[in-house]
Amino acid sequence: MPLNLIRIEGLRCLTEIEFSPHPKRTYFFGPNGAGKTSLLEAVYILGRGRSFRTRHSRRLIQHGQERFSIYGEFSLNERVHRLGVGLGTEGLESRLDSEPAIGMSSLAKIMPVHVIDPNIHRLIEGGPGDRRRFLDWGVFHVEPGYIEVWRRYRRALSQRNAALKLGRASDVWNAGLLEAGKKVDLARKLYSGELLAALEGLGEELLGSPLEISYRPGWPEGLDFCQALEASNNRDLSNGTTHVGPHRADFSVKLASRSVKEEVSRGQQKLVAAGLVLAQIKAFATKNKNGGLLLVDDPAAELDASSLHALLSSLDNLPAQQIITGLSESTLPPETGYPVFHVEQGQVMKMVQ
Repeated sequence: MPLNLIRIEGLRCLTEIEFSPHPKRTYFFGPNGAGKTSLLEAVYILGRGRSFRTRHSRRLIQHGQERFSIYGEFSLNERVHRLGVGLGTEGLESRLDSEPAIGMSSLAKIMPVHVIDPNIHRLIEGGPGDRRRFLDWGVFHVEPGYIEVWRRYRRALSQRNAALKLGRASDVWNAGLLEAGKKVDLARKLYSGELLAALEGLGEELLGSPLEISYRPGWPEGLDFCQALEASNNRDLSNGTTHVGPHRADFSVKLASRSVKEEVSRGQQKLVAAGLVLAQIKAFATKNKNGGLLLVDDPAAELDASSLHALLSSLDNLPAQQIITGLSESTLPPETGYPVFHVEQGQVMKMVQ
């Protein structure tokens, strides 16, 4: 399941580049501002339709250009798929095998892409929404049909909230909300169990202590969704919004029984968050034979020597294609046998080893 070829045009400082990543691991080195992260960003956009650096997609278009385009060829089940994403005056466009793609989810199914970047700690420090998106991304790849159930829940929630804002009884919307919400919750709960199993050994490998996660469904312990919704009805009517449900779900992470969010350092949080991403890849590979594509952005700039060694060691047997960036080979020594590229002012050149 490798990315065989990628072509990038008009994205940030990348005017026109093309390269073929190694099926296992590829390195890119260069100074800050050279375009290394933009290169990873382009790969990420090809799989997810958005950047991991900004919500303002138009800022990605190179100055003086009208659009950017990204083309990739990805092998899956002995077939090569052609993926394309572009942004111009017509908005975001995506194509799959020369036809308009039915939403970005169709590309994401073909090319699952993950990232460990300098802001990875936000998965720990950030709000519940960051962790819900992380869970949903994982469930989407292991549970067929999950995205449709999730969309049904979001529609029912929007309809119920609209009625609440008008002061109307919400009972008419409860049936759809409960039906879809219970399925969303069950899928997340089952996936959390798979993620916990995939975490086994990763905590010790990265931080010397076991890691564990605890899923919280979005309503008080001891109640089911129906009971929690009924108990919250008067409050919902008063405030015009739904206070319980899967849209309030979250999970907590502990390292050796300590709260990662409250009791460990920023550096440890980064390694814990990286461990969650690696566990997600392993959980995905358990069902799909391969964990997709992992982008690792300049880990040497964010981690001390021992933490960097632990992270790189954990990548050795990871069932995923990897693209790794760094400032130089001296700060991030590449493994022998894998291609090394140099990035300078938006240009990419393969180095002779």
